Amino acid sequence: MEIYLIRHTEVAVGRRVAYGQTDVALADNFAEQRDRLRALLPAQPSLLFSSPLSRCRQLADALAADTNLVVETDRRLLELHFGDWENQPWAAIPPTELDPWMADFTNLRPPNGENFQDLADRVGAFWHDLARMEQSAEGPVFIVTHAGVIRAWLCLFLGLPLSNAFRIHLDYGSLTKVALTGSAFSVQFINR
Repeated sequence: MEIYLIRHTEVAVGRRVAYGQTDVALADNFAEQRDRLRALLPAQPSLLFSSPLSRCRQLADALAADTNLVVETDRRLLELHFGDWENQPWAAIPPTELDPWMADFTNLRPPNGENFQDLADRVGAFWHDLARMEQSAEGPVFIVTHAGVIRAWLCLFLGLPLSNAFRIHLDYGSLTKVALTGSAFSVQFINR
């Protein structure tokens, strides 16, 4: 099974905000980023999954419009939940809270949020369910989601500690391709 992990396109709030699971708007260049992705993706996916947030759904719906597929949303594909930090500028988060979290985001949670291990556990459960669908997927699978989700999967696939997740650069509107055969997977490319 060929699986295309698709990061949502650029958001209007930019990189200076901890938007996590906040439903933020897409940037004005959505159409050109969408068209670039369409040109890179295979024409007919067999399954199309998306995070329920509109920044992913808008792209997933556009990709589904080219097919006869219905987008399947799954809450396990949501970005990391930043709790009390949601939708706050990173610069406004007190260093006494932010610095320890940055040093150990795998284990420490923002107030009322989740840590990276929590995210990895839920996206790992999604991946396990997806692997069981391998026989029914007759073509490629598209998953429109967030950078944190893709980074967690890449750490899993490549045997990297989750603490290395943010060493993996993923552009907005980028593709990562994974091949799954039985329980074995291989990363075909990252951030294309």
